Amino acid sequence: MEIRKAQEQDIDAILELNRQIGEIHFEQAPQVFCPPSPEERAFLLAAIAAEGRLFCVAEQEGTVVGFLTARIDINETIPFLSKEPICRIGTVVVDEGRRSQGIGKALIAHCDDWGKGQGAHQIRLEVMSFNERAKALYEALGFKMLSQTMAR
Repeated sequence: MEIRKAQEQDIDAILELNRQIGEIHFEQAPQVFCPPSPEERAFLLAAIAAEGRLFCVAEQEGTVVGFLTARIDINETIPFLSKEPICRIGTVVVDEGRRSQGIGKALIAHCDDWGKGQGAHQIRLEVMSFNERAKALYEALGFKMLSQTMAR
């Protein structure tokens, strides 16, 4: 398996992965998420082209089987929050037929290395409460709950 920077020619595979996760999220939380839509192509192409962010894919035997996006956040305005750079994962997706093979773990390890290279002292992500499989992976990788988002 190779973890590499996403490229424009990966867009069809990325869209399929995004559809997989998008359908699950919409099914579980339709008040938060929209169903997958054609607008996602332009959004994801812009994200691939964006400078200063991480958008990487996991590739096995010439097939994109997962992707991860991340950015570095630095608090510059809120006085009671740390000013240390934070690597914030936006999305992690592994093809539904390839889960539990270490792909997500490899993507997160790659992100961790990238974040440290950017000066980040911590890596953070948000996971939906219904996503038990992802929560188990993140906990196994040493992530701890910092907060909960509540809605009504």
